[in-house]
Amino acid sequence: MSEQPMSDHSTDTPVNPPVRDVHFSVAMHLRNLLRLDRTFSIERAVRAAVKPGDRVLDAGCGMGILSFLALEAGASEVIAVDRDHVDLARALAKANGYGDRIRFLEADLATVDSSQVPGLFDVLFAFIYTNHVIVDEPRSAAVCALRLRFGKPGCVTVPNRVRYLAIPCDWPQIDAFSEMADLRRSVADLENRYGLRFGPLLDAMTTELCYNRSRPVTFGDYDWSPGFTNGGYRHRRGGGRFLGDPALVEEIRYDTGASFERLPKHASLAIQSAGTLNAVMWVQELWFDDFLIWSTEVFSPTASALPVRAGETVTVALDDAWRATNCLSI
Repeated sequence: MSEQPMSDHSTDTPVNPPVRDVHFSVAMHLRNLLRLDRTFSIERAVRAAVKPGDRVLDAGCGMGILSFLALEAGASEVIAVDRDHVDLARALAKANGYGDRIRFLEADLATVDSSQVPGLFDVLFAFIYTNHVIVDEPRSAAVCALRLRFGKPGCVTVPNRVRYLAIPCDWPQIDAFSEMADLRRSVADLENRYGLRFGPLLDAMTTELCYNRSRPVTFGDYDWSPGFTNGGYRHRRGGGRFLGDPALVEEIRYDTGASFERLPKHASLAIQSAGTLNAVMWVQELWFDDFLIWSTEVFSPTASALPVRAGETVTVALDDAWRATNCLSI
């Protein structure tokens, strides 16, 4: 191969930021059902929301369990929509005596329209969250759009409130700078050995690196097993430190009818304990009125570690670069 100048950074043609989305597997649905505290919390919210005679739209119905609960609470009609595993949901409905009482529709919630889902609804189930702040930001916007298109003026959404809080962290297990430096060095080695430019590969891997550091292993030995945490997804605390209390970044209230598009452009973090800021832990809370249904935690690493002192305020940018990579700029 002929010699050519090697690239030490990204390609000349930028790679489009990836579209973050998650398709739920059967194992993921089973894992959620086995989290009995979560299931019972959802059941409590459903029974509080559905009144006898209500029309219910189960948006992102999964295995259809919420549709079953809606019928038990007295719903007169349930339409259940999902893009995956609808045949399995139908089979479960039939096995439990609900087969002729729920209309299942295989469709994408982003494109479903009134010709497929006629009329307006009293209750909207919208448990479409993946428990990751970046993926769920557009999903929250989708819930607002669904309620506007298909909800009656007083439509009740379950959950009807989502809160995002941010906690500054000193978390030794997360070291984005070192891993990215190793990644750049490894790609440079490839370029020198192959005599080829691997800038696009570096760009693609960079967009994945910090995103893949956002979650702990929250399940057990099998991918369908929920493990042993209760009340939500929790990171193991070994060696990690919080440098301040949770700061509220956004609260979305669907039943007010207000729209939602994006999180604020910045988040401000009050530092209460000296340390090295290298990550932000996001807490997502799903509520129905004043009842907390479920909470989860994920990380966004920072591009570089920052020494901080008590009393300081640190601002992080919630920009498109963060959405593409899950890496925060300070």
